[in-house]
Amino acid sequence: MDSIEVTFIIASAAAAFAVIVGTPFAYLLARHEFRFKEVVDAIIDLPIMIPHVIVGIMIVLAFASSSGLSPFFQAIGFNVIDTFLGAIIAVIFLSATYPIRIFEGAIRQVDPDIELTARTLGATPQFTFIHVVIPKIWRSVANGAIIAWARAVAEVGALLVVAYYVLFNGSLDTPSSIYIYEAYEGLGLAGALKFSAALVVVIFAFFIVYRVILKYARKKKT
Repeated sequence: MDSIEVTFIIASAAAAFAVIVGTPFAYLLARHEFRFKEVVDAIIDLPIMIPHVIVGIMIVLAFASSSGLSPFFQAIGFNVIDTFLGAIIAVIFLSATYPIRIFEGAIRQVDPDIELTARTLGATPQFTFIHVVIPKIWRSVANGAIIAWARAVAEVGALLVVAYYVLFNGSLDTPSSIYIYEAYEGLGLAGALKFSAALVVVIFAFFIVYRVILKYARKKKT
């Protein structure tokens, strides 16, 4: 259960990042043209195309090796190896692609004339984004957040490199995906099966609660 709790904390942080940072970033992609946009698009899609272990190695090289900016990060105590911070960075990089693309597609379906009308009436860009655009795409935002959460829960490759263990409640615990992998290696199929079943049941219950909340929010909106 500690491993599941660790995983849920990491995944929830990834989902929060997807909503708070990914939504305005998706708006930028949907509404504006700028230099090197194609490069940015490629970077966003990169996690889909490369093995996730490589992402873990990239994070280690960037933050915990003896090259590049790593010595600077280590000097200021910015530690990503076997920490919640490192695990969150890893899963954010690997899960953000999906919600950003969902948000971008939803924003493109919003008529820009509605935003222009709000602007001509004196609304600021920030006010227009929050009070005009967001209400029209809130379902896509909710779906993108849960997809980011689910993708983060399922991650194992990058975590094997970056955060095999994390300090939680005074002890070192592994994320649930790694815990199940360890159980399979040490106890065999039967041992891994019961832990896998426990995780599936908890995730299934979480998704049911999420769907109920979303249904209630939809009825309240209408």
